[in-house]
Amino acid sequence: MGQRLRRVRRLLLGDRPRAILYFVLPTFVAIALDVTLRARSLLVFPLKEWVNYFGSSLASAGFWGGSLWLMSRLLPARGWPSRILLGLYAALFVFPLATFSYGGQLLYFRVFHAYMARDTIRLGIALRGTLGAWLASWGASVAVMLVIGVLMTWLILSQARKAARHVRRATVALPLAGFGLAAYCFWVDFVESRALQAAPPDTCFIHGAVHALHDGVMGKGWARRQGMSVRDPSPLPPLPVPAHRPNVILIVSESVRADAMCSDPRTCKAPFLDVVAPDRLPLGRLTSQSSGTFTSCVVLWTGLAPDADFATMHHAPVLWEVARSLGYRTAYISAQNLRYDDFGAFLERAAIDVQASAVDLGYASDPHIGAPDENASARLLSFVKDEVPAGTPYFAVLHLSNTHWPYRIDPALQPFDPHDESPMAEIELLHNHYRNSVLMQERTMADFVRALRAMPGWDDTVVLFVSDHGEQFREHGGLYHLSSLFEEQVRVPGWIVGGDRGLSPPERAALAGWAERRTYSQDVNATVLDLLGVLGQRGSFPFQERLTGRSLVERPGRDEPRVLLSTASGVWEPDDAKYGVMQGDLLAVKSATGAWWCFDIKADPDERAPRGMLPGCAPLIDLGSRRFTFR
Repeated sequence: MGQRLRRVRRLLLGDRPRAILYFVLPTFVAIALDVTLRARSLLVFPLKEWVNYFGSSLASAGFWGGSLWLMSRLLPARGWPSRILLGLYAALFVFPLATFSYGGQLLYFRVFHAYMARDTIRLGIALRGTLGAWLASWGASVAVMLVIGVLMTWLILSQARKAARHVRRATVALPLAGFGLAAYCFWVDFVESRALQAAPPDTCFIHGAVHALHDGVMGKGWARRQGMSVRDPSPLPPLPVPAHRPNVILIVSESVRADAMCSDPRTCKAPFLDVVAPDRLPLGRLTSQSSGTFTSCVVLWTGLAPDADFATMHHAPVLWEVARSLGYRTAYISAQNLRYDDFGAFLERAAIDVQASAVDLGYASDPHIGAPDENASARLLSFVKDEVPAGTPYFAVLHLSNTHWPYRIDPALQPFDPHDESPMAEIELLHNHYRNSVLMQERTMADFVRALRAMPGWDDTVVLFVSDHGEQFREHGGLYHLSSLFEEQVRVPGWIVGGDRGLSPPERAALAGWAERRTYSQDVNATVLDLLGVLGQRGSFPFQERLTGRSLVERPGRDEPRVLLSTASGVWEPDDAKYGVMQGDLLAVKSATGAWWCFDIKADPDERAPRGMLPGCAPLIDLGSRRFTFR
């Protein structure tokens, strides 16, 4: 029996099984590089992400080890066919992958604090037209990449040569199976490289390269036309500094629907906010113009509608740039995971003086939930207290995250009962779990507002609270968000509170006039510009014809605008895009390949009765047909 096992082992692993470790050296180097670059982040990975990381490392080992083992069968290369094949393998496979997987990832991480991953390659091709031009735009950094690529290619091939003689008599079954299984995992997205990036850097890059090949072959195109990348902001015109510059804080929550948090204390109750902010005013019947985070945030920050394309969204000025041009100190403090789909890359050149995200705030154990919201709010309070010079106003965005599925809760604060965090549970139980999570966030916001009101500068400070989008609980069959433009996914809470100098009596009176009116994300952007004192200068901004939001601290007009909504935009490419146009309570909506349907939300609040046409719907359909590109 022992002799038979030795023959099987020799057949599968060769004369010296340990020599196989030489073939997977690239994986070990990638893991070492990863530990060097982000040891702190790796330490807080939850168990399930470590499982993902282990699986991704196996994929790396199969991809590198399998191909190196197979090509080693050509050694020693005595004939010219073998030499040509080995040369092509080294030049066209090992060298490019080594260059990007190690040198490229090192440089990319130093800039964006994330790795090139699943969608980065396709987006890079779209951004620069060709991969060659994209690389050329990296400038002198390419030389560093090439040097690292040459060194790694030499190391990989020299170690593979050492192993070759020990596996010459082994069957090719194991390397074929390893390479084939790894390639399949990359092809079908069975690798985690988008959220917490629970994978070594080589795995992340290979996943991106294979994904680009997959979408090119499957007809989606080699270039991704939608996504987030580094902005190339168009310059703002010289802006006159207003006489009054209040401090402005915009709080953006995550997945909170309008009926989950009370915005108007005259009509509903919020047990924590009512104590510290009984004077808050609603921002109308606020409606997000997208049911996804990326698009809704860019609409809030730029004032563009979601039909703007990739280039426009990456050139348009953002609120931080406007504020800094007026002498504001700026900050972006986020509990969100900015590594997801290059979210952080969009903010690299945004005139943000102080920035912190989930990785910096700690305890970001779940890629969906992010870091604790209370850590983010504490960090912003520290910024206000210690990092703003006396006499300097500040503009800050506080981006919350914990109300994203799976909905972080405090075990001591669960009044909505019974509850269950499982999406397979009865829907009311999951909804209660979500409501407990939102209540916990309300408590965090109450603590934040209480601390802010106790500071000396509160009298001249304004705080706005909105959510990026809502959340559905099977009202239309599904869960979560980014699948429709129905009320449960786009109606969000919105309120504003400020000191006596921050909000003047006329502004408070104007806000009261919007209480029953439908308002939108673009209106929030215009309101912030008005608070900064530059709404009147908006006509000189880049893309000014697209900046159609209304200030909510000015009295509303009579007319209801026609406003664009979409799950797709220049920064997000959904699987099944939904497009819409809204005017008051009239909604026209369609999928990318379907027909337009109309809903009268006032008469049909549950949006259960789609009509091919309703009075007043034709102009909405006409506008949507002209503004959206259906593909």
